Amino acid sequence: MIRESATHWIGRAYREGWAIGMFNAHHLEAVQAIASAAERAKAPLMLSTTMGGIRHVGLDYFVAMAEVARRRVAVPLILHLDHGADYDTVAMCIEAGFDSVMIDASSASYDENVALVSKVVKLARRHGVGVEAQIGETLAEEGDAVVERKTTVEEAVAFVRDTGVDYLAVSIGNTPGVLGSGAAIDVPLVEALSAALEMPLVLHGGTSVPAETVAAVIKAGIAKVNIDAAVKGGFREAFIKAYGVADPVVDTRAPLAEARRLAEAAVDHRLRLFGADGRAE
Repeated sequence: MIRESATHWIGRAYREGWAIGMFNAHHLEAVQAIASAAERAKAPLMLSTTMGGIRHVGLDYFVAMAEVARRRVAVPLILHLDHGADYDTVAMCIEAGFDSVMIDASSASYDENVALVSKVVKLARRHGVGVEAQIGETLAEEGDAVVERKTTVEEAVAFVRDTGVDYLAVSIGNTPGVLGSGAAIDVPLVEALSAALEMPLVLHGGTSVPAETVAAVIKAGIAKVNIDAAVKGGFREAFIKAYGVADPVVDTRAPLAEARRLAEAAVDHRLRLFGADGRAE
């Protein structure tokens, strides 16, 4: 089990021109799929959950599953909270041993966003935990209404200065929660943000971004790519096949095993697309 810090790996990815993949896991089979793909690709990655994931499985269950996965693989599985909505939840995750947290107040006013992120950064520094925040708005977490306001260079520079955040999520035309690959990403905006900030940037909604565009934004300064829908898509495909028939199987282990296989393949594909394969060797 390797436990280098989140900032170590994201900083290394940024300097070397590849990206850490962040993959949300909301149950055991997803954790297994993500960990197995990381081991096969010899890639570090971020094993993540969300507010909805915590409500679904429980924080203690998630941490326990992650710790078992870490013991079973020889590559870094960096524990991350995606779209933390409030200070108490973020603090709870930090105390539970997370390596990285996102505090997302991007829909609040600039001053409110800065105040909450700064408070989280202060706590995280005492624990050696990396902090992500967002300026600009994208599709709300886990299927809520679509809201988009692209990040501007001026506000991003001010936000990083005012908060001390370690890596910054930006709104650049990305569409989280979408299975297709048709998001119209503003690559020149990524280039401008990267040139002004000179720090790792984060792309949310990586499933919806075409492969050639992923390569372009990584080259431009994206050092962390979030994947959620592609993992869920493997489970969706297996469930439709198993239960969209007149006489579905009774033993749920069979479709769950197939779902795990499909999700693992989806994660493996993206680790290689991000240039993360072999980086943990």
